[in-house]
Amino acid sequence: MPECKKCLTRHVDNWNPETFLWILEEIDVPYIEEEWTTLVERYCKDRSKVTGMTVLGRYLSKMKLKQYKDNVWADTEKLKAEAEARKVKAMTERGFTGE
Repeated sequence: MPECKKCLTRHVDNWNPETFLWILEEIDVPYIEEEWTTLVERYCKDRSKVTGMTVLGRYLSKMKLKQYKDNVWADTEKLKAEAEARKVKAMTERGFTGE
């Protein structure tokens, strides 16, 4: 990246994907909303202590784990569809409709 980490993340709002998706695309990392949301819920309880790196750094580390490391930005939609299919399957197994 042409900027340092601090400069790159100074305008990141952890609750607004428009402020960080471009970074993920630039470094070719997929966006998995469920994983991002989990990190926000865990690390952003006190908004006064939250920075642009609070979630982004942890998210990038998570994307290096075995289950995600082979995915790239282009896989974002595929991963989203797979997550949705898992939700629908879980709901139908519990007796709910797929809707």
